[in-house]
Amino acid sequence: MANRFMEDMKAHPYTKAVLDAWRRLAEGAAGVDGPMADDYPGLIGNLFVLNHVGEGDYCFRRVGSDVERLFGRQLGEHNFLSLWSEPDRSLLAAALKSAALNRGPARVRASGETLDGRRMDMEFALAPLSGHLDNTTRFLGLCQGISPIRALGGRPLRRLSVSAIYPPPPEPRRAAIRLVSSR
Repeated sequence: MANRFMEDMKAHPYTKAVLDAWRRLAEGAAGVDGPMADDYPGLIGNLFVLNHVGEGDYCFRRVGSDVERLFGRQLGEHNFLSLWSEPDRSLLAAALKSAALNRGPARVRASGETLDGRRMDMEFALAPLSGHLDNTTRFLGLCQGISPIRALGGRPLRRLSVSAIYPPPPEPRRAAIRLVSSR
């Protein structure tokens, strides 16, 4: 079971809900015994799916209406990394690679900024999805505002900057070599 410490560190309730649902699905417990989408109004509009199509290219496959409204444009088929400041793109790519490799979610704290300098604190959850027939790597994502959206004054976000990245804990690895000793 994944280390929940990373996910519980001041995570937004919607982030916790998405990561808990992802974990239940990953463990094969897809029953309806947990919270439902109706318990989290507005959550569905904050979800997105990324498709890893090449080195440094994580395009939006599906995007919730609230995410597109936040950025003031349709994001389908656009590279997720293009939303981030240039120095942060390699950090985000590394977090996504780590999430895929370790089969666990990464969390990103960020600051979004409009053209006129208005800012909003945000949180992203990036959880790998498996089982695709075309062998592509996909991610379930959540874009959650931490500070009120009214701070943007109705203006769209133009750039994101990373404040913190919480990668998944490393997947336990088994040794490839067995040591045998004899006298």
